Amino acid sequence: MARAIHTLDLNFQNRKNAIAAYLIPHSEGAALVESGPGSTIDSLKAEIAKHGFTVNDLTHVFLSHIHLDHAGAAGWLAQQGVQVCVHPRGAPHLLNPEKLIASATRIYKEDMDRLWGDFLAVPEDKLIAAEDGQEITVGDLKIKAIHTPGHAEHHISWGIEDDIVFTGDIGGVRMFGYGYVRLPLVPPELHLERWHDSLEKLLSMNFKRIAPTHFGVFDDAEWHINAAIASVASTSRWLDEVMPSEPSIDELGKKVVNWMLEEALAEGVSEETLKVYEIANPLHMSSTGLARYWTKFRQAAQSQ
Repeated sequence: MARAIHTLDLNFQNRKNAIAAYLIPHSEGAALVESGPGSTIDSLKAEIAKHGFTVNDLTHVFLSHIHLDHAGAAGWLAQQGVQVCVHPRGAPHLLNPEKLIASATRIYKEDMDRLWGDFLAVPEDKLIAAEDGQEITVGDLKIKAIHTPGHAEHHISWGIEDDIVFTGDIGGVRMFGYGYVRLPLVPPELHLERWHDSLEKLLSMNFKRIAPTHFGVFDDAEWHINAAIASVASTSRWLDEVMPSEPSIDELGKKVVNWMLEEALAEGVSEETLKVYEIANPLHMSSTGLARYWTKFRQAAQSQ
């Protein structure tokens, strides 16, 4: 019997279906996958309450990675007594988030607080650094850490038996009602070859359901992961066509937007739904991520 999973819509920027957290009841309370940003704590509490729980019932939060939309409220949850599980490479930034906050502030400037709220430190005694393949047992819940770099080096997917995998951003962005998976191609650690390998790793584990943070639980994990693999391949081919002309960041940004919009519209995605995709995966950041990847990895590999 499939375990009950409750999708919590955090209503980010008053948009539905942009950022999810997942509530997993177990015999000792409940666990979360993802905390969401600090700016959506009120929505998180309200969504948890809809299912008969409070924050005091939470035992663990399992983070896919430390980007603000996934982990921003982790410190606040830790202050409420929740154990925070994260990749070993992400753990130092939760203990001391100063560099993470400074980096994000350079990007978001005066919108930082409005978008993301407070990012509080996680106390050391509330932090669990999960190794690849490590299984964490809480009551009758067993959940496995699966290291899946590509979107970020410190990315983890979380799997429950062969039933469901929570893919954070490595499985891409997908909205209900659409067979369209878009990759969030943000800097600074984007790496397409590692992304492909991570997806192949997940595919080999034969999960039935998949739950990307953006957005929801889908019953076609094999199809979804294959679609994400195809998207990695198409992104690589597109870079091979575009980057030899050495476009500026502004020029690359325009090309990325046009390419992704054409791709989405060809898949029948409505303009209103595209706005939600944009909130979950800002296209203006993709040009920076792709340019950094091309220079740091692809050009370096070609010169060897």
